[in-house]
Parts: sequence; C-alpha cells; structure tokens
Amino acid sequence: MESRTQPFRWGALLLILLLALPLAFYANNARAYGPETRASDLWFRTRPRRAPLPDMLIVARDQKTLDQMGNPGHADYGALIRKLKAAGARWIVLDIDLDKRESKAADRALYTAIADSHRSLILVRYAQDRTAEPDPDELRGLRALEKSAHWQEFAIRPGTPEWGWLNFAPATSDFIHSAHGAGVAVTEQSLDPDSVLRRSRAGYLAKVVYPGQAKQGKLTNLYAVVPSLSVITAVSVMGGDKTNLEYRFGERLAFSGKAPQPLDSRGLTPVDYIGPEMTYPRVSMVEVLRGKPQPDLFKDRIVLIGSTVPNDDLTEARATPFGSRMPRVEVTANQVQSFITARPVAEPHVAGFWAILTLGLMLGLLVPSFRTGPSALAGLAGLALYLLAGWVLFWMRSVMLPLLPALALTLAAIALTALLAAWLRPYAEARVVEVRDTGMAIGPDEDLPGTPRRRWRIFNRRGL
Repeated sequence: MESRTQPFRWGALLLILLLALPLAFYANNARAYGPETRASDLWFRTRPRRAPLPDMLIVARDQKTLDQMGNPGHADYGALIRKLKAAGARWIVLDIDLDKRESKAADRALYTAIADSHRSLILVRYAQDRTAEPDPDELRGLRALEKSAHWQEFAIRPGTPEWGWLNFAPATSDFIHSAHGAGVAVTEQSLDPDSVLRRSRAGYLAKVVYPGQAKQGKLTNLYAVVPSLSVITAVSVMGGDKTNLEYRFGERLAFSGKAPQPLDSRGLTPVDYIGPEMTYPRVSMVEVLRGKPQPDLFKDRIVLIGSTVPNDDLTEARATPFGSRMPRVEVTANQVQSFITARPVAEPHVAGFWAILTLGLMLGLLVPSFRTGPSALAGLAGLALYLLAGWVLFWMRSVMLPLLPALALTLAAIALTALLAAWLRPYAEARVVEVRDTGMAIGPDEDLPGTPRRRWRIFNRRGL
C-alpha cells in the first residue's frame, strides 16, 4: 500500500494560508473599539502584576482622612505640600480639583506652598459643556496655562480633533501661576464606548484665542497642544519641559527624543496598567499631616496626591481592563510609569498581520490529517502555543497579539481540513498492480522473466 497524503498536506497548507490573509489584514486594521478590544483585556487579566517604580507613591485622600479630619481644604493641602517638601519629595503631583476658591487665608496658604515647593504639578479640567465666557479669574488661569502648552514642532493628521481653548478649566489662577506645570486629567475624554479606560488622551490640540476685550496671552492665535497631567509629570521627571515633547499625532509621542509612545491621530495612547487597583503603595493623607516628616518614605520620590474614596465624585474612579474600577490618581501613576520606563502597550493591530500569518503557517503544518480528531487536537495545540507566545510577549514587552482572528483562523483551519479530507478520502489510498500484456494480474512478488510489464496506480474508490 502506498499513501498519497503529501499532496493533501501541501494543498491544506496553501488553503489555510489563503484563509489567513484576510484575517491578517483585519487584525492589522482593527484599531477602533470593538470585540477585539474587549477580548484583549484578557492579556491584562492573565499577566502577573508588575512592580511599581520604587520612587512612586500615592498620598490618598481616603476614607480614614475624611473620618478623622473631615473634607480637606486648601490650607490642609498647603500643609501637606510643605510636609512633603520637608521630607525631600522630588515631585508633588496634585491630581485633585483646585478650580474653586475658599477663604483668602486658605488660598494663600496653598498657593504659597505650591510656589515654595518649586516642584508641584497641578490638574486642569476640560469643560466640554461650557458655553459662557470665562470670568476674569479663569482667563488669568488660561494665560498661565500657556506656559505648559506645547506650541512648537508638532504634527497633526486630518483626524486630529481641535479643542476649544476657552473650554479648558485650569485651577484657580493663583494656584496655576504658582505651579511648575499643569496638565489635563488623564480620564478626560478618554473612555471607550463601554466606559472602560484603556487609553488616555496625551494631548489636546487647541487654537489659543481670547475674547476681544480681554487681555491677550503670549500664544494668542497660535495653535498649541495642552499635555495631560501624566505627560507633564513624565517630562518633568525626565529633566525636561514642554519644549522637550514631540507630538506627532497618528505616529508617536516622545520625550526629548526618548521613550517613544504610540499616539493615534486623536491624541490617545494606551495605558500599560501594571496591575489592578491598590498596586501602587498608598499613605493616608491624615497620617502625613499629623505625623512627623518621613524622609525615609518620601525622599526623592514622585508623590501623587488624589482622592481614593469609593463612590466619591472627586475620586473619578473608572473601569479598567481588569474588570474593576480604579481612582484617577492611580490611572495617572500607571501612565507616568509607562512613560518613564519607555514601555508602551503595543495594541493587537501593531503585530496583528504577521502574528496571524505566522499562526496560519503553524496551523498549516500541524493540522492537516485525514482524521478529524487528530486535526482538531493539532489545531487546538497550535492555538495554545500561540496564546503562550502572546502571554510571554505581553508579560515581557507589553505586546498584545490579536485573539479573535486567531480563534477564528484555528476553527476555520480545522473545519477546512476536515472538509478537504472528506472530499479526497475516496481517492487517498492507492495500490500498485502489475499486469502482463495478457491482462492477467500477478502477485506483487511474482516475476516472470521476459514478460513486458506496465505499472500504474489504480485508486481504490470506496464502494467499488
């Protein structure tokens, strides 16, 4: 007996690769939100937690703080900044809303503490629904925001949105004037349609305009990019300022030519979460205020101050790929770490084309068999190898491989091979028959000297 499986294997391999091509193109272009985005959350959920940077810490406006001292005011935040400065904090990031005034004494206590620290960065809001003209204090704050806006050497795409300059809502003018820099909250305008925060907006393109009768700013009538709080924090930590930022919408965001991050045309960059909520160490705000300075805890550290009280509007907790909610201040911490360590998330479309073609080749080599059971097992084994490689890539390099196209290709390869085998099985085996000129069959071991012989294949068709 003689097997004719080799042509079948080559044919199945070719058909599987042809089937892989459209799926590879789909994986390469599936950048928008959709089922693949939701499926990719599994990479975060299965990856072991990564360690936070040792120089990052959160001072939390937590439930303990509210229970023991009530709602902290501006004077309390001023005292906190002075405590952190005395303890040697390297940077103080105020991821809290400071857009309302309190008493003159309380406001002065806060803005002088911000100014004296020389290392305080503060939050900016974007008021999407604002229609009224900003008041004089807000206009003064907007002019102060100009010093954090990046207005030189940036590139935009046709799909890059433009934001209204007068819709930015910076902190009260005294606070923003006193700060080293300011950036927009990372959760602003960044949620996917299912309300999960997978990407944060790294920059807002806006034309700097003021009402005609108002005092004009230095950047009036120029286009500028307002960075997010995580971006202004990262570039400050790296020793630069807004001039060290390189915004190329649709391509990348870079810091002094280093640490490039993917930046889509809308200004969004993926958040490389190192773990679910509570991954970063926290210290209660009340413990810092009522305790002694702790240089061993805060010296040379990046300290983020924010609310962590569940169900509090100031916390602005958002759903993450882990299936749980995370306070805004911890989202900021995750994004800052991704920028500093130059470890961006490569979403499925980045490696999608070659990943699916490679899987197609592997399935084409493993799956073809005339028996359905072994084909299915081989296909599942190929998919398991693909998922293992994807898990290692995401663990080591934060590179996502597409999941749904891979699953679809595996199932299609198994089904295609089974159909091809069923069609060819009647012709799959052949026997060699030797005949003499007389037409009489002889046994396979018989040899009649001097008798001409012809050899051909007779297919044993089922049923005959």
